[in-house]
Amino acid sequence: MFETTLSSISAIITHYVGNRLKDDELILSEEPSVFDEPTQAILWKYVLSSFKAPEFYQFTHAAELDLNNVYTIAKGVFADPATITSRSKDLAKVLFEHSQHPQIKSGEFFVMYFKKLTFGNVTADAIGLFKSEKKEPFLFTEEKDNIIDIHSFQGISPGKVDKACIIFNDSMEDGYNVLAVDNVNKGEEAKYWFEDFLKIKPRSTEYTKTSNILTITKDFILNDLGAEDLMDKSEKIDLMNRSVDFFKENESFDQEEFSVQVFEDKEVGDRFRAYTAEKDKEGYNFDEGFDISQEAVKKKQKIFKSVLKLDKNFSVYIHGNREMIEKGVDDDGRRYYKLFYEEEA
Repeated sequence: MFETTLSSISAIITHYVGNRLKDDELILSEEPSVFDEPTQAILWKYVLSSFKAPEFYQFTHAAELDLNNVYTIAKGVFADPATITSRSKDLAKVLFEHSQHPQIKSGEFFVMYFKKLTFGNVTADAIGLFKSEKKEPFLFTEEKDNIIDIHSFQGISPGKVDKACIIFNDSMEDGYNVLAVDNVNKGEEAKYWFEDFLKIKPRSTEYTKTSNILTITKDFILNDLGAEDLMDKSEKIDLMNRSVDFFKENESFDQEEFSVQVFEDKEVGDRFRAYTAEKDKEGYNFDEGFDISQEAVKKKQKIFKSVLKLDKNFSVYIHGNREMIEKGVDDDGRRYYKLFYEEEA
């Protein structure tokens, strides 16, 4: 998704942000970090490994956007890139203030400035925020007096980003186009990066809408329809397969059309609409319809598992026609599935 042919890293400042709860230090650099061409190539690898999908966010605040500290600091940097060193200290201080969860680890905090960075259809100058919390052992050799010694040290892997955020100088009025990821913390612990420090929310795009409605559809089939135990596992798998097929075969999502094709039952379709409205935390209003992102479908389809596991003896992969499988119970009370097919591969 990144295009870096015309891009460059014009500055990088490195700070050390500890955990306030553990009385760790906050160490602020007074000058930008110095790096040569080989190091810049490694830095690009570090940046490019951060994001794979166009899941854009935007800065937000409950009262007004200018009260979001990171947004305001970023706006100041874009207005005058020469101030990035001093403003990077402000960013480190904000992060330090929010580093108070016991699971948050200390680490280096990199603030980078990119010229003409492209991701998907967005091209603009950008600010990168990266925090490294996990160190990996590296080996290096040293030759002296015809003897080669081997040593080890703890360092940052350029292919494994812990926490990252890239702020594009685009759509400033509604919170910029922002990429963000936390590959270390999950659940409550991840909130400090997304909600406490950055204060961002998903931006309404074709990708995010497609991704969210796919997740809601799976939850509806398994947790709402499945909660009443009126549907056996093979029927649930069939519905999930038909759901994915709808998204693969159509260019746009229309809730009524989707319900008719997948559920084939108006009552179930009405339940799906109500379930969707209840789970729509971001206010996407799926009733309005939207263009389907095939990139999101490709990424999300793996959560729609089509494997029917029978005790520890068999795993049956169901990919299509539900009428080709039949469930029953024999005279001895043993449950069985009968499979019909035309050709044996």
